[in-house]
Amino acid sequence: MSAESKIDFPEGFDVTNVIRQLSDEVGYKSVIDFGCGHGRLCESFDPKNYLGLDIDPNSIEMARKKFSEYRFDHVKQEPSSADLYLAYNVFLHMNDQTVDLALKNMRCKWLILVEMLGRNWRSTQIPQTYNRELSEYIALLRSHDLILQKHIKQPFKKYSDAAWYQDRNTDLSFLVFKKCFRET
Repeated sequence: MSAESKIDFPEGFDVTNVIRQLSDEVGYKSVIDFGCGHGRLCESFDPKNYLGLDIDPNSIEMARKKFSEYRFDHVKQEPSSADLYLAYNVFLHMNDQTVDLALKNMRCKWLILVEMLGRNWRSTQIPQTYNRELSEYIALLRSHDLILQKHIKQPFKKYSDAAWYQDRNTDLSFLVFKKCFRET
């Protein structure tokens, strides 16, 4: 990570190191950072193998300016293919029907899904959140032939240090799913 693009991580640790380790373990030639925002995690990957996608045109423009060696674009309706998809704190902002549609449009061998698990994080306030339990993700992704291979937890410092969150899971879960093709 270059000094001028060093990012502060509210997680309390450099998330790019964990993502880089997990993505290197699975091996990939191409990656789509689904819901890349303003690109803060792009440096987990080689620029020539990376595509960041987001629905917010302002975030895409910010990412392009800050990380000009990386490619960024708007989410499209048609399916997108890559060996690896990264969904970092994205699915928690999508209801089940929208997650299901997104998964149908993902063509990948691997998916790294990262968020804090637990329905007690759900909120109807803006922005609305749809946090799920691990068992819900396992079932939902299994319906798309994605099988959990690895689960790593790291304390999310911003929340784990705050007394008012002690009744909730404050670990950031890194879930690695592998596409298992069905025999026909």
